[in-house]
Amino acid sequence: MKGSIWKRFAKARCSPDVQCGRRIEEVSMIASCPACTGRFNLDRQRFSGKRVTLRCPRCRKVFQVEVPSPPADLDRRSVMVAHADEELCATIGELLQRDAITHTICRDGETALKQMEANPPQVVIADVALPGLYAFEVVEKVRSRPGLENVRIILLSSVYNKTAYKRTPASLYGADDYIEKHHLPTDLVPKVFALMSRSESTTLAVATSSPPPAPMEEKPVTPDTSFAEIDAINERIQQAEESEIAASSDGDAAEKARRLARIIVSDIALYSQSRVEEGIRQGTFFDLLANEIAEGRRLYLERVGTTLSTDYLEEAFATFIARRRQELLG
Repeated sequence: MKGSIWKRFAKARCSPDVQCGRRIEEVSMIASCPACTGRFNLDRQRFSGKRVTLRCPRCRKVFQVEVPSPPADLDRRSVMVAHADEELCATIGELLQRDAITHTICRDGETALKQMEANPPQVVIADVALPGLYAFEVVEKVRSRPGLENVRIILLSSVYNKTAYKRTPASLYGADDYIEKHHLPTDLVPKVFALMSRSESTTLAVATSSPPPAPMEEKPVTPDTSFAEIDAINERIQQAEESEIAASSDGDAAEKARRLARIIVSDIALYSQSRVEEGIRQGTFFDLLANEIAEGRRLYLERVGTTLSTDYLEEAFATFIARRRQELLG
């Protein structure tokens, strides 16, 4: 249709004053259909601070997307990245630096809390399997410490696998948002901006009588260096995960298996909080989460095998249940 969001964006992107291959986050924001993963390019400047209502032409799903405004005080744009993996932290840091967002890095929960108390960031991006603290513990401790009440928290899902035991979390243990690894290149900076400055939203409805804007497919037919860059970043993220959990020698096989087990348990807890808590309260944890646990076990055996004498996944479940029970029941 004339004047559609997609056509306006395409025209702007191809105009002489926009260099071909320019980073996509400078001129646009990518929105994904929550039902079928179709992708839309939204003009970041045009819709800044607004809530846009879209209808996906592929599956007809109507959904809303908030296009955040950059915070006015650029000097205060600070983020803490709390994750054990050095390569992933470096990749996240590059994404933040592109938008002039300063950041610090912490590799474990206790260090992160100490640094936050000394110099509170605006936003914390915390791995749900952060060494030393589980996601629910990170949120509880940040929320309860004086001076950290206004720190926003984004929980980072740990397993790159796009479908394993995953659904939209019904709750985030009190965190403000969450993000999955494969959405970091497109969604991280908009989420950070949204939490840094909550602008008044206005709704832009797409007329139902007019053809909707076309989604950008996962693999566009027309070569686009910006999307190629996104694919390259996702490849680096996946390689970082493999490095984090793949044993390079027999000596670190146990440690890598222990890390993978904690990641799997933490992710299951993120995506199934209500059933986790019901199961812990009622003593039916393994029954209520049988499907998720079976999928987690499959991933664990696929990467670790059966050569280790200790079942680190079972150990990780026992540790998590004990700590969550203490949190819930005292």
